[in-house]
Amino acid sequence: MKNALLLLPLLAGLAACETTRPKDNAAEGTMPAKIVSLSGTASYRERIALQADARLEVEIRDVSLMDAPAPLIAKVEIPTAGGQPPLAFTLNYDPARIVPRNRYAVSARITDGSGRLIWITDTHVDLPSPGKSVELNLVRVAG
Repeated sequence: MKNALLLLPLLAGLAACETTRPKDNAAEGTMPAKIVSLSGTASYRERIALQADARLEVEIRDVSLMDAPAPLIAKVEIPTAGGQPPLAFTLNYDPARIVPRNRYAVSARITDGSGRLIWITDTHVDLPSPGKSVELNLVRVAG
């Protein structure tokens, strides 16, 4: 009990030294990360209807290095729910992950309900600057 009484003034002194942090990040001079939205459409030329359970996947990848895996920057998966091309999409990404000297590609793929690939982009499409949209043309996967 005597030891506990000796610790009491020490604890009270430490509590007096506590500083409170502002709850508003703006007061600290830091703002939440800004997110950029890439909008566009994915389509193909053939007049072939998609199954109702098909899914559209759109990705942004850093393709700067040859013969190396391309790091994923952002991805969105959208159920088509019976919708047909052109399929609209919006993909949000953090612009802080974009290094100006690197090269980035936007690609798309459509899979059926079982996950089998049926449509894919087969050409390089550069990531457009913020505020610009992109059109992705897909080709049918044989099989």
